[in-house]
Amino acid sequence: MANEVKMLPPNVTVWWVPIPAGIANVNCPTAAEINAGVNISCALTTDLTLGWTERDTDDTGGLCDDANVANPTKKNYEGTLNFFLDRDLGDAKPESVYNEALELFKTPLQPGYLVQRIGKHPRTVPDAADGDYVTVFKFLSGDPNIVNDATAPVQMEVVFYAQGESSDGIVQVGICGS
Repeated sequence: MANEVKMLPPNVTVWWVPIPAGIANVNCPTAAEINAGVNISCALTTDLTLGWTERDTDDTGGLCDDANVANPTKKNYEGTLNFFLDRDLGDAKPESVYNEALELFKTPLQPGYLVQRIGKHPRTVPDAADGDYVTVFKFLSGDPNIVNDATAPVQMEVVFYAQGESSDGIVQVGICGS
């Protein structure tokens, strides 16, 4: 082994890019499109789900197949995010990312994109840049549920509904494949 070093947290950033601004091409998002959204990373708990699940498959075999087949068809993805809530819900300070997240998702059925970047700290490098590695998922936000656990801060959980558009794996910001 050479000098490999494993990526450790916190090296995941998440943005919400609402529609109509949106992202024109999920396989080639621009830094401007992503940065027009809201970096919600610091409002999130580490207990989040955002990514692909197992693809749907078709198992129709051919006459010459001597074993089962699984032909991938549609991609599937999911998103469930847990947000911290500000102790002062009326706090309009710009630095209250908790209240900003509450404002974004307190009303269900908000359309937009969740963009997830890997490899850069969400606070020290808050903006997307060309060359960043991201995944992009189109969602409709669900109903906000309050999670009240006596051993943790009060949180808001939002389940997101897939809207049939996601990047083709991990893509790079501003770098379009051929």
